[in-house]
Amino acid sequence: MKDILFVTATVKEMKASLGGVCELPDLRQGVAVPFEFSGQSGLLLVTGIGIINSSFSLGQTLARYEVGVVVLAGIAGTFNPDRFPVGSACTVKTEIWPEYGLKNGKEVDPKGLSFSLAEINGTQIWDRIELGCGCGFKKSVLDRFAKLPEAVSLTVSGVTATADEALRLKTEFQADIENMEGFATAYGCALSGVPVCQVRTVSNLVGSRDRKDWDLKGALVELGRICSPLFKNKS
Repeated sequence: MKDILFVTATVKEMKASLGGVCELPDLRQGVAVPFEFSGQSGLLLVTGIGIINSSFSLGQTLARYEVGVVVLAGIAGTFNPDRFPVGSACTVKTEIWPEYGLKNGKEVDPKGLSFSLAEINGTQIWDRIELGCGCGFKKSVLDRFAKLPEAVSLTVSGVTATADEALRLKTEFQADIENMEGFATAYGCALSGVPVCQVRTVSNLVGSRDRKDWDLKGALVELGRICSPLFKNKS
């Protein structure tokens, strides 16, 4: 059986996800380490924050190991607090990279350069990728995610810090949440032919720096509640 690769951007997110139920190995950015997931072999990987770190670390790991599925877990901001309030959890069904293409002012045309990122199984990849979400993992070790609502996510290099920009992104892309690694992970997995499931917990309202719109601690606690039962170490 191929390995489960469990990925977070930071050590803090990894410890929040799994550290509450078992002792974790020494974690270093960009280095995959062996881990036993309820009797199934696997790997833990802390990539570092952002698309560059994520692409490099994941690419090296997928090239070195036989991976059966990738699980990306972490926190995110919400564009849609009615459906995805601070402290809630979701899986990602669509990941969008809003910065790829020909930029004209604030608008970006993903097809403006006439070059797609890649062609996979006859389909050109421009600025978005469909992921395996919770419903796709029923009757598997990841079936717990099937109960979570599904979100459309944007991957950005810089966190959105104004309400006006948050509204523009939400309106233009019909986005629910914002993160910094999802597209890179989904793209790398698509190129490698490896299924990927992304689970996020909401730490903040996108566009706000007001403390009342943030709960990082609560999001990390929820990440552990969602992830740790899946991978409880029984050794």
